[in-house]
Amino acid sequence: MQGIGIVLFTLGGKNLKKALRGLTDVLDKTVVVNDGKNINPDDKTLLGVSADSNIKKFINTVYDKYPSACYNIGIRELLKDESVEHIFIVNDSIEILDDTLFQDFIDVYEKTKLKALYLCRDEDDPRGQFNNVRLTVDLGDNELTLNMRTSGSLVYLHKDVFRKCGFFDERYRAGMEWSDFSYRLSQQNLSTPFLWFPHVKSVNDKLIVNDNNVMYEENIEDRILRGMKLFHMKFKCQIQDLIDTYSKKDVISKLKNKSRPS
Repeated sequence: MQGIGIVLFTLGGKNLKKALRGLTDVLDKTVVVNDGKNINPDDKTLLGVSADSNIKKFINTVYDKYPSACYNIGIRELLKDESVEHIFIVNDSIEILDDTLFQDFIDVYEKTKLKALYLCRDEDDPRGQFNNVRLTVDLGDNELTLNMRTSGSLVYLHKDVFRKCGFFDERYRAGMEWSDFSYRLSQQNLSTPFLWFPHVKSVNDKLIVNDNNVMYEENIEDRILRGMKLFHMKFKCQIQDLIDTYSKKDVISKLKNKSRPS
């Protein structure tokens, strides 16, 4: 696969080994950003990769950052390479079983011109009803579902989004950084409207989502409250105020307009 770059965000531990195992054939396109305990990237046994594997770059921040800053560090590293067009942000809870899923995302981007695509699961349903899907779109050789919520654990972003929207707001502390970023993307009409997160259905059987019990457990309520206040300060609204901004008819019309040849 040409033109791809991957940011793998981790706090280390067993999930890092699993995540790297799933990226075996694309390690040379992967920037690992570790915000946990310092890891020696030259110790291939510690990482669980073969001795001849070459990760593009391994960056230790060592409990110094939060996800928003770590994402930015990895993205900026990838953008140094002008050949990188398609950027994937992966949290270490994701273990990829079939790396053709990267091409699935790219194929859907090329068909729909949506420059942000997400992994969305029924478990992400904010109502707790395991029914996250708001709309299903048949693309012929694939299917797109539009969902109310995403965890941000696996996201496709075309490199244009960083030129038009900037990077992640590093004031968020492991709470709502994805809400902020995806809302800005929607305002720039780079993807679907906010709270209609597009998910590529074919990737469902190509990955496993592992439990991650160490991903910023402490002070989660304080961090979410901080995120809500920051979001409101920036956009003069709360997320729940935006749920009914667009109808299904509005969203379908926007999808048709984006996919229409210019």
